[in-house]
Amino acid sequence: MSKADTLTLEQGAIASYNAYAEGLDSKDWAQVRRCFADEVYIDYGVIIDPEGDPAVPKRADDWVAQLKHNIGGFDITRHTISNHRFNTDGELPSCTAYLVADHVILPDPLMPIAGAEDIATVIGEYTNQYQRINNEWKIVKSKLDIHWSTGNIALFAQAIARGEVKPVEVEF
Repeated sequence: MSKADTLTLEQGAIASYNAYAEGLDSKDWAQVRRCFADEVYIDYGVIIDPEGDPAVPKRADDWVAQLKHNIGGFDITRHTISNHRFNTDGELPSCTAYLVADHVILPDPLMPIAGAEDIATVIGEYTNQYQRINNEWKIVKSKLDIHWSTGNIALFAQAIARGEVKPVEVEF
């Protein structure tokens, strides 16, 4: 890979991580989807993807729907992705980066004050492999290694339940 290609990859991968984090945090699921190729290999572990097999590709639309299901019920998330390290020696270029992700359910959504019991934090590392598709670097393989979590992890079940609640349609 030439120096120019490497710089383009690094810019594209960092932009992809930033768009991914921003999309998750703003609940802009279309933005999250644009980070991925149409088919993607996902290895986020049994906690996040209990029925997933990292050796079997997923449709990116299905993966984004699962992300929405898992975290869409939080009032606020804040994904910080940093310390990007690149590897161009393999079959596909990759980037590993640190993750610190806060997930918050506010006791009063009108008052943005959260106590320790209202926050679950996940710390880990992403490793994404990229392929250039239509002149953009897209994630074709993503692995999340969770190093530890802290806070009220039971909030994940509460967020999933909140996300499953369907609005009631009232007819007049």
